[in-house]
Amino acid sequence: MGNLEEISDHVRVGLALSGGGARGLAQVGVLKVLEREGIPVHLVAGTSIGAVMGGLYACCADALATEARVLETIGSGSMQSLDLNKILKLSDIHPVGGESPPDGGWFASAQKLLRRVHASHAAMTKQAVIESEQILGVFDELFGDCTFDQARIPFAAVAVDLEEGCQVIIAKGRIAPAVAASSAIAGVFPPVEIGGRSLVDGGYTSPVPIEAARTLGANVVIGVDVSTGAIDRGGLSNAIEVAMRANEITLIALEREQLHRADVVVPARGQERHWSDYSAPEEAIAAGERAAERMLESIHVAIEERARLFV
Repeated sequence: MGNLEEISDHVRVGLALSGGGARGLAQVGVLKVLEREGIPVHLVAGTSIGAVMGGLYACCADALATEARVLETIGSGSMQSLDLNKILKLSDIHPVGGESPPDGGWFASAQKLLRRVHASHAAMTKQAVIESEQILGVFDELFGDCTFDQARIPFAAVAVDLEEGCQVIIAKGRIAPAVAASSAIAGVFPPVEIGGRSLVDGGYTSPVPIEAARTLGANVVIGVDVSTGAIDRGGLSNAIEVAMRANEITLIALEREQLHRADVVVPARGQERHWSDYSAPEEAIAAGERAAERMLESIHVAIEERARLFV
């Protein structure tokens, strides 16, 4: 294979980091492998958790430092204050490595009913389960006052304008609110106001921001797929579960269509964790490393094929 240092002036490698909540921690593992192998990353576009990982990497351009910052934040007080476990409890889902409790008869059924009532009440009386100040506090802690202009490599976060119904690529101003907007899962986190626009999670229009990476100037795009890899066939016992299943089918179809536009896809999918389960983060990161290692030859080939277009 050719010397990547010799062709880097002619090739701009962009990473398109996808949404997927806690499964997106695998993208740190992908960054570690690319850095270890000397594969240049010239720019990053991220959606949702991909914007968080991409923004951190863009600020320091160091995969190990990004990993350390992520692990530190997951164990921080501000992250714990989000109490994402409430999402797991409301969904009757158990953390990675946790055992499902035995059937508790009528008492367990009553608890499940109470959780559903609580969720319904929150949905009808509030914009989101998590308060705005809580989530913005986490991102302020992560990024401080760092701006897009101060990032060491070009970076953009993808969000959706709720009123216009269109994708928005955020690439100026402070990174913290931009990432918060890109990560604002509707109903869980409140919309974020930027430039007079009400913004939510970019995954609703761009689960894998391939085109955003090309807009930034990439001519080789590596997409990272952290989807579950299959539709959860459980549930469908009520109207909410039916509506959520239909939404899931739409998003999976959109994600697959967008992945076809990447030059290389790193499939770090199939992790057995709910999007809100940030327990055992090292396992998710390791899954990303394994996935990237399997795709190294394809990444080299894609870069070399692009390089042959230049003299």
